[in-house]
Amino acid sequence: MVKVNALCLLALAVACGDKEEDSGHDGHDHDHHGDTDLPDDFDPSTEQTSMSGITVSYVTDPTPIPESNEFSVTFTLSDGTLFEADATMPAHGGHGMPVSPVLTDNNDGTYTAEPFEFQMPGYWIIHATVADGDGNKERVDFEVDCCE
Repeated sequence: MVKVNALCLLALAVACGDKEEDSGHDGHDHDHHGDTDLPDDFDPSTEQTSMSGITVSYVTDPTPIPESNEFSVTFTLSDGTLFEADATMPAHGGHGMPVSPVLTDNNDGTYTAEPFEFQMPGYWIIHATVADGDGNKERVDFEVDCCE
């Protein structure tokens, strides 16, 4: 019986030993999440023009974007309407955020989408679906290197 207990204790020590090396502030190792490699053609622009000529820009609150905390995104459109805003992380199969942003039309050409939350650092894409005056929808994408 002493041999079994000693083996159990050894197995427990080995299994638990790796957990002490986790670097996350919450006991969760964030070093293996996200994708710190950016595409060669990474474009951090906060302003893009859609195929139909609608200029879309954005700002976040707060800036810089915090990891694992909610933030808002305010979009400014030169024309048209913002229908949807979201974000995905391409390196992880395009998974999205743990929240679903709600849009508010500020009635001045701007729209606020909140909450956004990037639950891990790395390469994200913010998507804005806009529509022109005829109702034709298209998506404008913004590349983001999140949460240094």
